[in-house]
Amino acid sequence: MPDIALDLRYLRYATLAAEYGSFRRAAEILSVSQSTVSRRIQILERRIGMALFDRHRSGARITAAGERFLREAAIGAKHLHQAADAIAQAKRGCTGVLRVGLTACLGNGFLAELLAAYHRRFPEIEVVFEEGTAQMTAGALAGGRLDVALMLIDLRLPGFQVEQLWEERIYVAVPASHRIVSSDGVRLGDVNEETFLVMAQAAGPEIEDYLVRELSVVGLRPAISTQQVGCENLLNMVAQGFGITLATDSVGGLAYPEVRFVPVVSIEDKFSFSAVWSETNPNPALKFFIDMSLERRMRARTRADATKPAVATRSLPTSS
Repeated sequence: MPDIALDLRYLRYATLAAEYGSFRRAAEILSVSQSTVSRRIQILERRIGMALFDRHRSGARITAAGERFLREAAIGAKHLHQAADAIAQAKRGCTGVLRVGLTACLGNGFLAELLAAYHRRFPEIEVVFEEGTAQMTAGALAGGRLDVALMLIDLRLPGFQVEQLWEERIYVAVPASHRIVSSDGVRLGDVNEETFLVMAQAAGPEIEDYLVRELSVVGLRPAISTQQVGCENLLNMVAQGFGITLATDSVGGLAYPEVRFVPVVSIEDKFSFSAVWSETNPNPALKFFIDMSLERRMRARTRADATKPAVATRSLPTSS
């Protein structure tokens, strides 16, 4: 089988000789002897079965057939180089696909900044998102349909790595006309008679479990309405008076003119979000994402330690 890399190198010798009309000038540019250029072009001619040059004492002139061959070969060589570069970039994690499962909101904060930074550094990597419940996302991870999941619960699966990445403060999202909008903070017990709206997908089931745990008393449970909508439409329902909901920092910074976000002050809890991925996943784009996530987590914690007093936090229960 012909050595393709060798043929491409010899093709460059022939291209330069044709461009300058001289084997000697091509040899000077390539920093090799003229006899080396002549010999390698002869090898190329034998391999393709045709003469590329008319040789004469004053130099070498490309033939009509040789000119056509070099023109067509240059196009093929360019495509081959592009294919080789694409493979090399994929091996380095610079191209490819990263499949991300989400139970968190992409509004603001750590996650939004992380994904934006990742896209800036690796613009050729396609990031594909899949939103679902923790149970659905865990199944997709185990089945290999997802590379990494960003989840509200501390999920534990055999063979999977888990790293807590960031925490978010809890807010109550209420209509702009609600009685608590002028408050600096609210206790969940102050709004326990309200109807709480939660999403059926994403972190909705975990939010519902949290509300039941925090607000249930003997024989009584909070009024919870599960909605088959996303985060934006859930907040639109709040604005229209269908109920209230819980939100976090990533949502609270978004512009919803008819909704107010009042911080919960009666507890020290924050919602903790983790990344979960298979230890045996070979996708290089995943490794770059995890490395960047841990690096940004370290920087965020360093800033927090420098500016804020220590606050006790509590994750949602571990799921297995």
